[in-house]
Amino acid sequence: MRIIHTADLHLDSSLSTNLDSNIQKERRRELLYNFERLINYAIDNGIHIILISGDLFDKNRISLKTKSYILGLIEENSSIDFFYVAGNHDEESFLLSIDNMPKNLKVFSDTWTSYSYDEFDITGINFNDVSEKYMYDTLSLKKDKLNIVMIHGPIDGEGKIDLSRLKNKNIDYLALGHIHNYQHESFDTRGVYVYPGCLEGRGFDEIGKKGFSLIDISNYNLTSQFVEFAKRTLYNFDIDITDLESWTEVKRQVTKTIKNVSQEDIIQIALKGFYDLDLIKQTENLEENLKDNYYFARVIDKSKLKINPKQYENDISLKGEFIRNVLSSNFSSDEKNKIIEYGIKALMKEEIWYETIKCLYW
Repeated sequence: MRIIHTADLHLDSSLSTNLDSNIQKERRRELLYNFERLINYAIDNGIHIILISGDLFDKNRISLKTKSYILGLIEENSSIDFFYVAGNHDEESFLLSIDNMPKNLKVFSDTWTSYSYDEFDITGINFNDVSEKYMYDTLSLKKDKLNIVMIHGPIDGEGKIDLSRLKNKNIDYLALGHIHNYQHESFDTRGVYVYPGCLEGRGFDEIGKKGFSLIDISNYNLTSQFVEFAKRTLYNFDIDITDLESWTEVKRQVTKTIKNVSQEDIIQIALKGFYDLDLIKQTENLEENLKDNYYFARVIDKSKLKINPKQYENDISLKGEFIRNVLSSNFSSDEKNKIIEYGIKALMKEEIWYETIKCLYW
């Protein structure tokens, strides 16, 4: 028997933080279709159980169309049992508005519920302020069966699941949700806890390979492995421009860094380090060039101007006078860097936006 363990799909997310408006809608469709792809993977590989450890949707962002689509997929695939435990984004669960629950959709409540198969049991609880008070003392599992336990929540920080109180309770596989990166760790002599991570990265805080955990059960033995599944991978690359003398060198370093990234993926380039005054940055052009070659690209500039005030103490040029005035102002260090950068561009007759000119009017 093989089982898919997934979590944190966050369907109907707005995706407005990181992506341009023209591709937000397409990405939302892709995230939604991933659930259908997951079901097709299960069918193609003879898998009859899918565990969803919470946050299938984003709270307050569930459209009727999306709910109907997901429930339709579950009902249509009656050969697969779907197990669903509520997550912290499921406070207004889509289950509350279902008149006829699909028979193959198994849900949990604020008390432990178990579903039994020949070699294993699947047991779960909705982790919240109420259930947390008694769930550790009321969990009872059969020692002679393999036990999969489903909970959604963190194991660190405020409102965490206390793993120490789940030790030695005959858990073989603790199917968790909430953390969006894959984690697989032992927590006692018998069991492991697993966060499958999100099925698809949505922003640049969810970079790297994404997918699900595939559980194999045979002859009362349980193993699992990570399966990469995301349609697109998100990457963030830090480019240190400190020792780069020209913008050509910067572009060359970026090209070298991302050469193995698929053009179907999503990338963010973060320029860091310190740059000389003579380096004229062209971040907008770089971003547009990358967008022509990748599904989506973004360039953010976190680099700082490398300037020695003493170098301009006796400079009688217009540039020297300008830099001295800026350095002696009450602006923050970051503001001074930006004003000097844009000011030098203006002095060199570089094309600048009207908003840039306004920031120089001080």
